[in-house]
Amino acid sequence: MLKQYLQQQQDKLQTMTARQQQLQQQAGREAQRLALLSEHIASLESSQAMKSALGLQNLAAMKAVLLDMQQQQSAKADAALLDWQRQLQLSQQAARLEQQQTDEIAMQLFQLARQR
Repeated sequence: MLKQYLQQQQDKLQTMTARQQQLQQQAGREAQRLALLSEHIASLESSQAMKSALGLQNLAAMKAVLLDMQQQQSAKADAALLDWQRQLQLSQQAARLEQQQTDEIAMQLFQLARQR
């Protein structure tokens, strides 16, 4: 029974040791990948072409933002113009109505004056 228990424990230890070695190998590969990636990023950052490309990307993004802002401002200007046109129409209608009322009152006064 003890021999069987000892064998089980040794098997578990061997399994864990093998897994530990696998993980160490994987960690080594990941460290190598990280080093290569860091080198690559460093070479890109120092590359004039990459700086130019990043600058163009930033300019393109800024252009898109400015175009969006221009469209929003244009929409606001169009809305303001429509509001002004509506107000003008309402003012003209009110002026016509007031003139009609003035004409009616003048006509009524004229008729009253004629009746006297």
